[in-house]
Amino acid sequence: MNEIQAEALAIAIGGEAWQSGGNIWLVTVHRADGALVVFSGDAVCEYETEEAFDQGRQRSSILLATSDDDAGWWAVTDGRGRTVYRDSAHKLGWRWREDAEEEASALESKTGIAFTVERLD
Repeated sequence: MNEIQAEALAIAIGGEAWQSGGNIWLVTVHRADGALVVFSGDAVCEYETEEAFDQGRQRSSILLATSDDDAGWWAVTDGRGRTVYRDSAHKLGWRWREDAEEEASALESKTGIAFTVERLD
């Protein structure tokens, strides 16, 4: 999801659009019961609290389907062959290659280690 899509979705559902890093845009909705619902370009996830979101502990999720040829599941790998997932608890990668490439670039900038992207499915 890009910035324009995130802003439009946030307005439509009464949420907040924000960039989580690597040009990855999310929309969050804080519910009255303290739960947090997070919309990304590839999933809608519910977290018990904001802390659960920070820790990657989702309570439930819905994966969004697409027919785009570049869609798939992508992971980031470091020079030693270690895999980095968007959601390491569930070994879930990024839905779009472009998002995984942006994450790889951000990790490379932070660490100075070369990262590559590989298709999971």
